[in-house]
Amino acid sequence: MTKREREDTPTHKLLYFDFPGKAEAIRLALTHAGVAFEDHRFADRAEFHALKASGRLQFGQVPALEVESNGETVVLTQSAAILRYVAKLNDGANLYPADPLLAARVDAVCDLEADAFVGVRVSKYKERFGFGFLNEDKYAGELAGVAEALNKEVVPRHLTNLAKVLEAGKTGWLGGTREPSIADFVWGPVLDSINNGWTGDKDALTAFPSLRSFHARFREIPSVKAYYA
Repeated sequence: MTKREREDTPTHKLLYFDFPGKAEAIRLALTHAGVAFEDHRFADRAEFHALKASGRLQFGQVPALEVESNGETVVLTQSAAILRYVAKLNDGANLYPADPLLAARVDAVCDLEADAFVGVRVSKYKERFGFGFLNEDKYAGELAGVAEALNKEVVPRHLTNLAKVLEAGKTGWLGGTREPSIADFVWGPVLDSINNGWTGDKDALTAFPSLRSFHARFREIPSVKAYYA
C-alpha cells in the first residue's frame, strides 16, 4: 500500500459502553466485513456524558462510529445508518443487497427489531424516554403488569412475525438473502440477549424452533464464531 493509499483509507473507532447493546451488531458486522476498527468502550458513564456535552454526537447518543479520512473526522450515529455504511465498505461481504426489493426486505426486518422491543426498552430504561417517575414504588404493580404483557403478548407476537418471514424466505437468513445481511447481524445479538433474560423471559424462543435454528446458524458464521472465541 502506498502512502497515498494509506492516507485515503478511512480509520474507524466505535464508541459505546462495555456491553453488547446496540453496538454489538455493528462490532460483528465490521468484523464480518473485514474492516479494522477500534472498539472503544467507555470507562464509565461520566466519559459518555462528557462526549455528549462536547456536541460531537449528532443526536447525543451512541453507538457512534468515528470515521477519519484525509485528515477529516466524521462521527456517524444511528445504528441502522452505521450498519448500512459498514455494508458499503466491502461489497464482497454482501451485507446489504444491491437489489432494491431485497434491500427493502432487509430494512423491514431491521425495523421489526425496533418495533418488537420498544416496550421492553421503555420499561427498562424509563428515564431515557421521560418515564422516570415510574420508578416510584406506587407504580410497581403497573410495571409488573407491563412486563407480563410484554412477555406473554407483545414480544411473542413479533417473534411470530419474524419466524414467518424467516420461513417464507427459504434461505435460512432473515432477509431472504443468500448470505447473512445486516438484518441477521441486528437480530443475532438480540436473540442472545433474550436467551440471557433481557426481556424477562429467557425461554421466549422455546416456541420458535426456526428462530432457534437461525440463531445457532448465526453463531456458526466463521467471523462471528471467531469474534466470540
